Amino acid sequence: MKSSKILFLMAIYSLSVMAQSMCVYQGNGQTFFNLSEVDSIKFDPTPNLWLNAKKTLGFYYAPGWNQTADPTYTEKNGTYTLTLNRATTEQWQAQMYFITDIETDAHRNYSFRIKLCSSKALTATVKLNQKGNDKLYYFEERILLNANEDYYFERLDMPGLDMSSVILVLDFGGNKANTTINISGITLTEAEYDSSKDLNSCPLPDYRLVWHDEFSTRTVSSARWTYQESEAGWVNHELQTYIMGKSPRGIKVTECSDGTLKIYTFKEGEKVYSARLYGKRSTGFKYGYIEARIKLPKGKGSWPAWWLFPVDSSNWPACGEIDIMEEVGVDPNLVSSSIHCIAYNHTDHTQKTHEMYCVGAEEGFHIYAIEWTEDHIRTYVDGTEQLYFENDHQGNNDTWPFNKPFFLILNVAWGGDWGGYAGVDESALPLTMEVDYVRVWQKK
Repeated sequence: MKSSKILFLMAIYSLSVMAQSMCVYQGNGQTFFNLSEVDSIKFDPTPNLWLNAKKTLGFYYAPGWNQTADPTYTEKNGTYTLTLNRATTEQWQAQMYFITDIETDAHRNYSFRIKLCSSKALTATVKLNQKGNDKLYYFEERILLNANEDYYFERLDMPGLDMSSVILVLDFGGNKANTTINISGITLTEAEYDSSKDLNSCPLPDYRLVWHDEFSTRTVSSARWTYQESEAGWVNHELQTYIMGKSPRGIKVTECSDGTLKIYTFKEGEKVYSARLYGKRSTGFKYGYIEARIKLPKGKGSWPAWWLFPVDSSNWPACGEIDIMEEVGVDPNLVSSSIHCIAYNHTDHTQKTHEMYCVGAEEGFHIYAIEWTEDHIRTYVDGTEQLYFENDHQGNNDTWPFNKPFFLILNVAWGGDWGGYAGVDESALPLTMEVDYVRVWQKK
């Protein structure tokens, strides 16, 4: 019995070692091992969405986008062998694309892998985008393929986007004539996004979590948030009426479900209703790293915002204001950060602002954050610096009123001086802004 047990344990150990050194593929209902590609593609037990998807294959292959001659290809067991008969000199001139029926979801995460091998050196472009909208994509990467060398391209744990039909584009522009390319191992998997794993992990060192809301309860926490209640025109000539709770017909302006806060903006009768929430209104926070993971609403006229305002806010702009993220629906996916004070404010067109294009801001969740210290304010979009504003240390409130507690604000406005600068489209209503979490870290 003892020797049998030892043999059994040795067998288990051998299988464990093999699993670490072999590639495991799943296809056509079977699992098989390929010993020739050690450690090239990781084992992933998640179903490959690509395998069962309906796919239409197409080509573009001609200078000036005149489609005069398609490449030739063969397909066997998920491997495509593509021959580029003619030479091209420009990017996007020898293009192979797969139109699929794969749908992706903003509430999930995705991983993609592909193996490429070219008989001649060239620069390739790999892109995964929405059918009919090449500005909405998971990635668009240019990669160098050396002659007769395997290239493994992968993007792991990508935040989800709401896509109804995914297209994979492979472009081999700038190729030489009679170039052969093998394309294999195409894998697209999805997984649940778990934001709780990041709960105590501040992107900056030496910070600790001091306040947060994961919106895991059924209702908005009255201990954390209070509501603004005001009629249309209250600020910035905005058209919405802010309320707490429900509209006269009983429709909620906020709701917590499936782990996110929803702020609803809708028309009822002659009024548009929405919500403006204040976090830690009476005490606020002085300095810290603060972030929220948000999916923005769509529609001409929408004006979602995530920002900070001082607890002592009796005199604007002298009191100061920090806008971590704003976007207006007429300019979709353009997100901005701003600071306002006496010296720099939008009424005098002197505000300090930075705007950047955020792919999929309205189709997926993105992290909008601020690093606020006694020396500077720095905002981020998904970890990329957006705005930097430095304290001049002159002790002048006109240029730096950001040395006191500020509270948190989440809201969706409708119309107004900026949100409605090009008019509003009421057919976009109702609309929703989703917030996955809000977190505040401060230095230890």
